[in-house]
Amino acid sequence: MPIRILRNICLGAADLTYPIHCVVCRRSWHSVVCAQCLDKITHIVPPVCARCGLPTDRHICGTCRTRKFHFEKARSSAVFEGALREAIHALKYRNLKAVADPLIEVMNKAYPFYNYRNSIDMIIPIPVHWSRIVERGFNQSELLARGIARHLSIRLETAMLYKAFKTPHQADLPFEQRLTNVAGSFAVRNAHKLQGKRALLIDDVMTTGATLDEAARALLEAGASSVVAYTLSRSL
Repeated sequence: MPIRILRNICLGAADLTYPIHCVVCRRSWHSVVCAQCLDKITHIVPPVCARCGLPTDRHICGTCRTRKFHFEKARSSAVFEGALREAIHALKYRNLKAVADPLIEVMNKAYPFYNYRNSIDMIIPIPVHWSRIVERGFNQSELLARGIARHLSIRLETAMLYKAFKTPHQADLPFEQRLTNVAGSFAVRNAHKLQGKRALLIDDVMTTGATLDEAARALLEAGASSVVAYTLSRSL
């Protein structure tokens, strides 16, 4: 068994065995992320770029003036830093699925597309390669998407968009390589279910927007009428 998988199993078992504590500050608490740490999260509020959601006083940020995205717009609930970054890392790298619940609440409270609610037909999580599922045991974006779908009562599609081949972690790459690393890596099955539909993509972190853009491209080419994106966090 690979050392990383064994480590994640041991860490997960330890957190189930011992009293609940905050995964960020380690203080005893009735939830895996305490109220004090949740209060430290920096939420992203308007004004933001109308296209990518970057905090800015401009209607369209400098990046979006020169770069064309396939998604119609993207928004993020909070800044990827501090307590939120620690909680996301606990979910992704320590195999602590319970951390998804408070993070879903963060996303639900900040959800920016309520005026689009009736025109979103399905929610689609950014997929990971099957080997990452074997390693981690779950797709963190799918956990978040399930919570959003329940909250909005919108159909969740978890098998339609898939990762056709494995790519290096975006976080491990310099900015320029992130823009091309995921090119062509997403594919769509059962495309007939997507024809003319408006999709909401869900992911945990947005940095360059390359992953969301490539996923949106695949969905549009398969027949989606439009794609919007929503992430838990945004790197600034």
